[in-house]
Amino acid sequence: MKISDHIVLHPTPKAKGRTKNRIREHGESGFIIKRMSGRVRCLEQRPAFLLESISKNSSGGEAWRGWLPCEEIEVKVIS
Repeated sequence: MKISDHIVLHPTPKAKGRTKNRIREHGESGFIIKRMSGRVRCLEQRPAFLLESISKNSSGGEAWRGWLPCEEIEVKVIS
């Protein structure tokens, strides 16, 4: 995987509600990887991806952008 890859996500069995909700609410068409980090402060220093949704479902018709922890997601690269 690399920055700008188009990916589809599925929550792992140990995924928290926040992760499951973000995938359900914004992941219909997948996400673009914007950044990868081994330690994200807002996620208790866990490895995570900064993602941007393909679909524009959030308020104002804009894409959602946020961090999801690597250990809570299964990733399939589309392109």
